[in-house]
Amino acid sequence: MGREDVFCRNCGSRFTDESNSKKCSSCGKPMEQNAVFCTYCGNRSEKREEGNAEGTSHIRSQLTALANEFLSVREVSPVWLEFSSQTGAQSPLQKVNIQYDAVVQLDQEKKQLTFWEKMVERSVGTNAGFFKEMKVQKGIKVDKKIHGQLLFGGKYGFEYGKLREVAKNIAAECGWQFKTVIFKPKMNMDSGGSPYKKKIPFLKILLPVLVLLFIAALGTAGYLFFSDRSTTTTSQTEIGGSDSNLEDSSDNAGNTDNMAPAEPRVLQRSGTVAGGRPFVITDKDVYNYGERIKVHYYNAPGYSRDWICVVRAGSPRTAAGNYKYIPRRGRGVLSFKPPRPGNYEARAYYSYSPFQYTISARHSFTVVRQPFE
Repeated sequence: MGREDVFCRNCGSRFTDESNSKKCSSCGKPMEQNAVFCTYCGNRSEKREEGNAEGTSHIRSQLTALANEFLSVREVSPVWLEFSSQTGAQSPLQKVNIQYDAVVQLDQEKKQLTFWEKMVERSVGTNAGFFKEMKVQKGIKVDKKIHGQLLFGGKYGFEYGKLREVAKNIAAECGWQFKTVIFKPKMNMDSGGSPYKKKIPFLKILLPVLVLLFIAALGTAGYLFFSDRSTTTTSQTEIGGSDSNLEDSSDNAGNTDNMAPAEPRVLQRSGTVAGGRPFVITDKDVYNYGERIKVHYYNAPGYSRDWICVVRAGSPRTAAGNYKYIPRRGRGVLSFKPPRPGNYEARAYYSYSPFQYTISARHSFTVVRQPFE
């Protein structure tokens, strides 16, 4: 082959012109013609083309040119670049993985390059226990060298600190300031990428909701309380306006010391009772312990869900106690098991709707332990 040959006479391949190739003056590795910094060692090339602009586009092009088989570069926006690298080593009994991440943020107005980096070493195996994770970082800078000894294996070592130095040299070449930060920058609208969604503080939403729920609970409790009070007053008015043979013994009300047994009331089988309104009354106001409780009911509408219960006095209106369904409309008598001594109420729920528990009528009575002499 002659010196002036362009193609190989044996295989036909084109010869490369090594005289025009560019190599790093520090490590001797090949470089791109327009590259200013070596992607292998970070050394600045002695020659620089005079036509390069000293702006964001120039810095961005120099940074993206750093990508190689060990380091990936992702250009998220014209002013936001992300670097990542993952490598490691392993032996039969241990595995080491190292993850490196870096971010470069460019600010055209301030002429400033902001740099953030982080490196994490994860070890799995006998020497590290089941799992171990360690951040290899001192302040805002990653350790340049990471090294260790694998169990039943060889030494391992990795070096990443050059990326920070290269980014710093690129900024200085263009007259920009270089700044390192310990916290990863946040991408916003000014970065040219997707807008950074601000997280609405959770407490600012939760607190008003809790306040509204608390107010609603107070309102419901107040409504239930005054509704029960109103129903009690209505029932007592109905008792006072009923026929004479259904009236309570007012002389014994509130004075249990002078309570005396009275003749049982008899169900009124004809005539109007309580003006046609819901009405219940027990056959006695005072029972000896062991006596069955007989409740006379009047003006029942006859629905399948009409029912009467016997509960402790002061029980919430949702208390069912000992209850029975009203077998027919109009009037009748229901008999209940004798409760323990104390103050009780017989309550009627006419036209009952599930979960509403509206008391239609009620009547109070007492159970005493010792019979009267």
